[in-house]
Amino acid sequence: MNWSIFISNILLHVGIMALFLTTFFFTIAAIQEKAIVENQINFILDDFLQNTFGPINDSDKKILKNNLDTQLNNVKQNLKDEDEKVKKLNNETTKNAFIFVGIILAVVIVLVLFQAFIFKWNLSDFKFLGFSVISSLIFVAITETLFLFIIAKGYYSVDPNKIKKRIVDNLLK
Repeated sequence: MNWSIFISNILLHVGIMALFLTTFFFTIAAIQEKAIVENQINFILDDFLQNTFGPINDSDKKILKNNLDTQLNNVKQNLKDEDEKVKKLNNETTKNAFIFVGIILAVVIVLVLFQAFIFKWNLSDFKFLGFSVISSLIFVAITETLFLFIIAKGYYSVDPNKIKKRIVDNLLK
């Protein structure tokens, strides 16, 4: 294989994968991550209410849960300004990430076209690069999507016992 095609193949893979992973993260993964965090919070609250207040009758549990929900909603209301700051920072981060990926892609395209011109590639060289990049992209997309929806979705990164201890400590105060 021609070294210029080999190097261009690597450059194109890096550029396309950077674009895909950035887009995937800021769209599908970010949305799924939010759902994962909400599921973990619900799991912890349900576990907390079941284990900590197990002997209490269901109507009192419902009252406790409603009180906790009210307190959480009050906290959410108090954090609206912080939420706006986070939203602004996230938008800025997203913009910067896509600018960075755009620069990478522009450099890659210039380098690949430069090599194509210098080494006088033919149509089959471009077909090879296109097929190589597209097939890799398909496999990476499938792998990332399956990992996110099968493995990451079921992973609990928080320890319910630590959270329960903090809740009890705060309730005691």
